[in-house]
Amino acid sequence: MPSVISNFFMKTIVNSPLHPLLGSRFAVITFEGRKTGKLYSTPINVTRDGDAFTAVSLRNRNWWRNLRGGRQAELRVSGRQYTVRGEVSEDHGAVVDGLTRYFKQNPGYARYFGVRLAPNGEPVSEDLERAADERVMIRLSSVTAQ
Repeated sequence: MPSVISNFFMKTIVNSPLHPLLGSRFAVITFEGRKTGKLYSTPINVTRDGDAFTAVSLRNRNWWRNLRGGRQAELRVSGRQYTVRGEVSEDHGAVVDGLTRYFKQNPGYARYFGVRLAPNGEPVSEDLERAADERVMIRLSSVTAQ
């Protein structure tokens, strides 16, 4: 579980001129709390997919719940700010399908999720099923640069 201190440093670097040190896969998402109406910011990992970004989160984290129903957020990545709309996939089958595509596009990430890849590049089924039980997929679309 990320600590408050590590999140602070990640957010500070992503929002500074030093952001290239982290690469284009680290971002800060800022969203309005569903219940509180307060603004929250948290660092996340993203991959770019055309005009959209994909993030994967553990189900037991709370931040992604604030994006349900296509709620809007701000995403800061690679020194640019984007207005995005969240599409959260929580259904096990949808997460399996999403992770399969994710690992085909980003095979090096599979090991971070404990998912082995077969020689043909397909994720090993039992690893994929376990990973999908523990995670949700978030598509951040309708991207506009500011």
